Amino acid sequence: MLVTRRVRHGLVRALAAGTDRTDRKPVVLLPGLGAPGYLVDTLHGCAASAASFLLDVPGFGAGPMACEPELGALVDVVTGWLSDVLDRPATLFGHSTAAQVAMTVAARRPELVGALVLAGPTFPPPLRHLGRLSVALLRDLVHESPAALPGTVPYYLRAGPRRLLRLIESAQQDEPERVMPFVRCPVLVLRGRRDTLSPQGWARSLADAAVHGSLVTVPGAHTFPAIAGGLTSRLITEFGDSG
Repeated sequence: MLVTRRVRHGLVRALAAGTDRTDRKPVVLLPGLGAPGYLVDTLHGCAASAASFLLDVPGFGAGPMACEPELGALVDVVTGWLSDVLDRPATLFGHSTAAQVAMTVAARRPELVGALVLAGPTFPPPLRHLGRLSVALLRDLVHESPAALPGTVPYYLRAGPRRLLRLIESAQQDEPERVMPFVRCPVLVLRGRRDTLSPQGWARSLADAAVHGSLVTVPGAHTFPAIAGGLTSRLITEFGDSG
Protein backbone atom coordinates (compact mmCIF):
# COMPACT_ATOMS: atom_id res chain seq x y z
CA MET A 1 0.00 0.00 0.00
CA LEU A 2 1.33 3.41 -1.00
CA VAL A 3 1.89 5.71 1.97
CA THR A 4 1.86 9.47 1.43
CA ARG A 5 3.50 11.54 4.14
CA ARG A 6 3.81 15.24 4.82
CA VAL A 7 7.36 16.54 5.09
CA ARG A 8 8.76 19.97 5.72
CA HIS A 9 12.12 21.59 5.05
CA GLY A 10 12.33 25.14 6.30
CA LEU A 11 9.13 26.82 5.17
CA VAL A 12 8.58 24.44 2.25
CA ARG A 13 5.84 21.89 2.84
CA ALA A 14 5.62 18.84 0.61
CA LEU A 15 3.85 15.55 0.14
CA ALA A 16 6.26 12.65 -0.22
CA ALA A 17 5.64 9.08 -1.33
CA GLY A 18 7.51 6.11 -2.72
CA THR A 19 10.73 4.35 -1.85
CA ASP A 20 14.13 5.84 -2.60
CA ARG A 21 15.96 3.76 -5.19
CA THR A 22 19.51 4.43 -6.29
CA ASP A 23 18.71 3.23 -9.82
CA ARG A 24 15.89 5.78 -10.27
CA LYS A 25 15.95 9.55 -10.21
CA PRO A 26 13.72 11.05 -7.51
CA VAL A 27 10.74 12.89 -8.97
CA VAL A 28 9.88 16.43 -7.86
CA LEU A 29 6.55 17.96 -8.91
CA LEU A 30 5.87 21.72 -8.99
CA PRO A 31 2.23 22.86 -9.28
CA GLY A 32 0.97 25.63 -11.50
CA LEU A 33 -0.27 28.77 -9.74
CA GLY A 34 0.60 27.24 -6.38
CA ALA A 35 -2.23 24.67 -6.23
CA PRO A 36 -0.67 21.27 -5.49
CA GLY A 37 -3.94 19.38 -4.91
CA TYR A 38 -4.57 18.53 -8.55
CA LEU A 39 -1.20 16.76 -8.82
CA VAL A 40 -1.75 14.25 -5.99
CA ASP A 41 -2.75 11.45 -8.40
CA THR A 42 0.37 12.18 -10.45
CA LEU A 43 2.44 11.97 -7.26
CA HIS A 44 0.97 8.56 -6.43
CA GLY A 45 1.69 7.29 -9.94
CA CYS A 46 5.31 8.47 -9.84
CA ALA A 47 5.77 7.01 -6.34
CA ALA A 48 5.07 3.52 -7.65
CA SER A 49 8.57 3.51 -9.15
CA ALA A 50 10.60 6.25 -7.44
CA ALA A 51 10.80 8.50 -4.41
CA SER A 52 8.48 11.38 -5.31
CA PHE A 53 7.73 14.80 -3.86
CA LEU A 54 4.98 17.36 -4.49
CA LEU A 55 6.03 20.80 -3.27
CA ASP A 56 3.55 23.32 -1.90
CA VAL A 57 5.15 26.41 -3.40
CA PRO A 58 4.86 29.32 -2.99
CA GLY A 59 2.77 28.04 -0.08
CA PHE A 60 -0.94 28.46 -0.79
CA GLY A 61 -1.71 25.46 1.42
CA ALA A 62 -2.27 25.87 5.17
CA GLY A 63 0.52 27.57 7.10
CA PRO A 64 3.07 30.28 6.31
CA MET A 65 4.17 31.07 2.77
CA ALA A 66 7.42 29.46 1.64
CA CYS A 67 8.27 32.52 -0.48
CA GLU A 68 6.76 35.50 -2.21
CA PRO A 69 4.39 34.62 -5.09
CA GLU A 70 6.82 35.67 -7.80
CA LEU A 71 8.76 33.62 -10.33
CA GLY A 72 12.21 34.66 -9.11
CA ALA A 73 11.42 33.81 -5.50
CA LEU A 74 10.01 30.43 -6.56
CA VAL A 75 13.16 29.64 -8.52
CA ASP A 76 15.29 30.42 -5.48
CA VAL A 77 13.24 28.35 -3.04
CA VAL A 78 12.98 25.33 -5.36
CA THR A 79 16.71 25.48 -6.08
CA GLY A 80 17.46 25.55 -2.37
CA TRP A 81 15.12 22.65 -1.67
CA LEU A 82 16.65 20.45 -4.37
CA SER A 83 20.16 21.27 -3.17
CA ASP A 84 19.43 20.67 0.51
CA VAL A 85 17.06 17.69 0.42
CA LEU A 86 18.17 15.46 -2.47
CA ASP A 87 21.51 13.72 -2.87
CA ARG A 88 21.39 13.32 -6.66
CA PRO A 89 19.80 14.95 -9.72
CA ALA A 90 16.01 14.74 -9.96
CA THR A 91 13.42 14.43 -12.66
CA LEU A 92 11.86 17.87 -12.26
CA PHE A 93 8.27 18.39 -13.39
CA GLY A 94 6.59 21.77 -13.64
CA HIS A 95 3.08 22.50 -14.87
CA SER A 96 1.83 25.83 -16.23
CA THR A 97 3.64 28.73 -14.52
CA ALA A 98 5.72 26.17 -12.62
CA ALA A 99 7.09 24.93 -15.95
CA GLN A 100 8.81 28.32 -16.21
CA VAL A 101 10.18 27.87 -12.69
CA ALA A 102 11.45 24.36 -13.43
CA MET A 103 13.08 25.46 -16.67
CA THR A 104 14.98 28.28 -14.98
CA VAL A 105 16.14 26.02 -12.15
CA ALA A 106 17.47 23.51 -14.67
CA ALA A 107 19.27 26.20 -16.66
CA ARG A 108 20.90 27.81 -13.62
CA ARG A 109 21.77 24.66 -11.67
CA PRO A 110 22.20 21.81 -14.16
CA GLU A 111 23.74 19.53 -11.52
CA LEU A 112 20.38 19.40 -9.71
CA VAL A 113 18.20 18.30 -12.63
CA GLY A 114 18.76 15.09 -14.57
CA ALA A 115 15.58 15.31 -16.67
CA LEU A 116 13.02 18.07 -17.14
CA VAL A 117 9.30 17.64 -17.87
CA LEU A 118 7.34 20.78 -18.76
CA ALA A 119 3.56 20.40 -18.88
CA GLY A 120 1.47 23.15 -20.43
CA PRO A 121 4.32 25.69 -20.29
CA THR A 122 3.18 29.33 -20.23
CA PHE A 123 3.23 32.09 -21.62
CA PRO A 124 3.77 32.63 -25.37
CA PRO A 125 4.39 36.29 -26.24
CA PRO A 126 0.77 37.06 -27.25
CA LEU A 127 -0.43 35.97 -23.80
CA ARG A 128 1.91 38.27 -21.89
CA HIS A 129 -0.93 40.77 -21.65
CA LEU A 130 -3.84 40.24 -19.23
CA GLY A 131 -6.48 41.02 -21.85
CA ARG A 132 -5.34 38.38 -24.33
CA LEU A 133 -4.64 35.95 -21.51
CA SER A 134 -8.21 36.35 -20.26
CA VAL A 135 -9.59 35.44 -23.69
CA ALA A 136 -7.34 32.36 -23.92
CA LEU A 137 -8.35 31.33 -20.40
CA LEU A 138 -12.05 31.49 -21.23
CA ARG A 139 -11.46 29.41 -24.36
CA ASP A 140 -9.61 26.83 -22.28
CA LEU A 141 -12.22 26.67 -19.50
CA VAL A 142 -14.81 25.39 -21.96
CA HIS A 143 -12.78 22.19 -22.26
CA GLU A 144 -11.71 21.79 -18.62
CA SER A 145 -13.15 19.06 -16.41
CA PRO A 146 -14.94 19.94 -13.15
CA ALA A 147 -12.77 17.22 -11.61
CA ALA A 148 -9.92 19.75 -11.51
CA LEU A 149 -11.79 22.12 -9.17
CA PRO A 150 -11.25 20.39 -5.79
CA GLY A 151 -7.50 20.33 -6.33
CA THR A 152 -7.20 23.97 -7.37
CA VAL A 153 -9.98 26.27 -6.13
CA PRO A 154 -9.35 25.88 -2.35
CA TYR A 155 -5.73 26.95 -2.86
CA TYR A 156 -6.73 29.91 -5.01
CA LEU A 157 -9.18 31.03 -2.33
CA ARG A 158 -6.47 30.84 0.34
CA ALA A 159 -4.09 32.78 -1.88
CA GLY A 160 -6.55 35.52 -2.71
CA PRO A 161 -6.74 37.52 -5.95
CA ARG A 162 -3.82 39.83 -5.19
CA ARG A 163 -1.31 37.01 -4.71
CA LEU A 164 -2.61 35.12 -7.75
CA LEU A 165 -2.40 38.20 -9.94
CA ARG A 166 1.08 38.93 -8.65
CA LEU A 167 2.22 35.43 -9.61
CA ILE A 168 0.58 35.62 -13.04
CA GLU A 169 2.10 39.01 -13.81
CA SER A 170 5.49 37.78 -12.70
CA ALA A 171 5.21 34.81 -15.07
CA GLN A 172 4.09 37.08 -17.91
CA GLN A 173 7.28 39.09 -17.54
CA ASP A 174 9.38 35.97 -18.04
CA GLU A 175 10.78 34.92 -21.43
CA PRO A 176 11.09 31.10 -21.42
CA GLU A 177 12.28 31.07 -25.03
CA ARG A 178 15.47 32.80 -23.89
CA VAL A 179 16.01 30.30 -21.07
CA MET A 180 15.45 27.00 -22.85
CA PRO A 181 18.67 26.99 -24.95
CA PHE A 182 20.65 26.96 -21.68
CA VAL A 183 18.98 23.78 -20.41
CA ARG A 184 21.39 20.90 -20.99
CA CYS A 185 19.44 17.93 -19.65
CA PRO A 186 16.82 16.05 -21.72
CA VAL A 187 13.50 17.95 -21.91
CA LEU A 188 10.01 16.59 -22.48
CA VAL A 189 7.27 19.12 -23.23
CA LEU A 190 3.70 17.94 -22.63
CA ARG A 191 0.54 19.77 -23.63
CA GLY A 192 -3.16 19.03 -23.73
CA ARG A 193 -4.63 18.92 -27.20
CA ARG A 194 -7.21 21.60 -26.29
CA ASP A 195 -4.83 23.78 -24.26
CA THR A 196 -5.19 27.40 -25.40
CA LEU A 197 -2.78 28.67 -22.73
CA SER A 198 0.07 26.61 -24.16
CA PRO A 199 -0.60 26.46 -27.91
CA GLN A 200 0.91 23.79 -30.15
CA GLY A 201 3.30 26.15 -31.91
CA TRP A 202 4.60 27.57 -28.64
CA ALA A 203 5.13 24.13 -27.08
CA ARG A 204 6.88 22.93 -30.23
CA SER A 205 9.18 25.96 -30.28
CA LEU A 206 10.28 25.28 -26.69
CA ALA A 207 10.97 21.63 -27.41
CA ASP A 208 12.95 22.61 -30.51
CA ALA A 209 14.95 25.20 -28.55
CA ALA A 210 16.14 22.60 -26.04
CA VAL A 211 19.44 20.84 -26.63
CA HIS A 212 17.64 17.50 -26.21
CA GLY A 213 13.92 18.23 -26.49
CA SER A 214 10.76 16.40 -27.50
CA LEU A 215 7.04 17.18 -27.53
CA VAL A 216 4.10 14.93 -26.66
CA THR A 217 0.46 15.97 -27.03
CA VAL A 218 -2.09 14.27 -24.77
CA PRO A 219 -5.89 14.43 -24.47
CA GLY A 220 -7.39 17.28 -22.47
CA ALA A 221 -6.97 20.99 -21.86
CA HIS A 222 -4.53 22.98 -19.73
CA THR A 223 -5.03 21.11 -16.46
CA PHE A 224 -4.90 17.65 -18.03
CA PRO A 225 -2.84 16.21 -15.11
CA ALA A 226 -5.88 16.69 -12.85
CA ILE A 227 -7.86 14.09 -14.80
CA ALA A 228 -4.98 12.04 -16.20
CA GLY A 229 -2.63 11.53 -13.27
CA GLY A 230 -1.83 7.99 -14.34
CA LEU A 231 -0.87 8.98 -17.88
CA THR A 232 1.07 12.00 -16.65
CA SER A 233 3.05 10.00 -14.09
CA ARG A 234 3.84 7.30 -16.64
CA LEU A 235 5.23 9.86 -19.08
CA ILE A 236 7.27 11.50 -16.31
CA THR A 237 8.83 8.30 -14.96
CA GLU A 238 9.47 6.73 -18.35
CA PHE A 239 11.19 9.87 -19.56
CA GLY A 240 13.20 10.22 -16.36
CA ASP A 241 14.36 6.62 -16.60
CA SER A 242 15.41 7.02 -20.23
CA GLY A 243 17.71 9.96 -19.55
